[in-house]
Amino acid sequence: MDRIIPNFLIGGPPKGASTSLNFYLKQHPEIFTSPVKQTRFFSVYYDKGKDYYLNTYFSGVTNQKMVGEATPTYFLLPFVAKRIKEYNPEMKIIFCLRNPVERTFSGWSMRVNNGTEHLSFREALEENFKQRQTMKFETEEEGKIWAEDMLRDDRLEETGTRTYLEGSLYANNLRHYLKQFPLSQIKVIFIDNLQKDVHGTMKEVFTFLGVDPNYQIKNTEQKNTYKKSKFKFLEPILGKNKKFSKILANLMPKSIKKKVLDTMYVEGSKKKLTPEDRTFAYQYFKDEITELEKLLDVNLSHWKIPENL
Repeated sequence: MDRIIPNFLIGGPPKGASTSLNFYLKQHPEIFTSPVKQTRFFSVYYDKGKDYYLNTYFSGVTNQKMVGEATPTYFLLPFVAKRIKEYNPEMKIIFCLRNPVERTFSGWSMRVNNGTEHLSFREALEENFKQRQTMKFETEEEGKIWAEDMLRDDRLEETGTRTYLEGSLYANNLRHYLKQFPLSQIKVIFIDNLQKDVHGTMKEVFTFLGVDPNYQIKNTEQKNTYKKSKFKFLEPILGKNKKFSKILANLMPKSIKKKVLDTMYVEGSKKKLTPEDRTFAYQYFKDEITELEKLLDVNLSHWKIPENL
């Protein structure tokens, strides 16, 4: 029987080094990754069907053993796990996790900088928590709400759906995937390990994927470094994931595309997470961290904040 492709996914979460991980994986001669990152097929474009998915993102596959794509938001959308299982029960899935408070803050900072978040960090988390009382993206109906929100081209500076908390509820999200897949088909790595020992961590990932584990990637540059938009008012229209910008990108030669991006974005100084905000946000995740330790049998004490601080 012909194999089903893709046969692996980088599932996120957002702000968790998925871009770097995808960049490292595609250097392996036995691995093909979609040239388009964030296909969003299982979350937004599922109704377009398998032929659309394969023809759009995997037409370049030849004899590579493992074929995959990276869409960071798959992790935070429980309804996606079932769709992936229905598509390919043998799918291997990789998640790269970082300190949940820092991941959440990074997500908030990004939206502040692109003009789609206007609340303070604490206020935004409180609003997100209220939203979770009625919407947790666990059903197909909520999936449609997510897709409609992502496909809107008229948002301008409107915030829309917040998922700062969802992206960092690691134990909760993993349970949804473990209902569909055995742990043997899920590989969880940590961004700290990837940054400290990229070759050792990638050897683990290559072993998990069943490709030559001794292959060493040549380029270990970290991708998706912090960029700040110089024209916030254009970001909601010409941001990299907007329909109009994708059309323009496909029409532009790479050299011109780079000049445009260099004009729109500059290296930015990251917003600082204060000790007070860190402690505030930690209250949303402390139980999740403990549960994740139990699920994966790992020590995450470096993520914890002592109660007396």
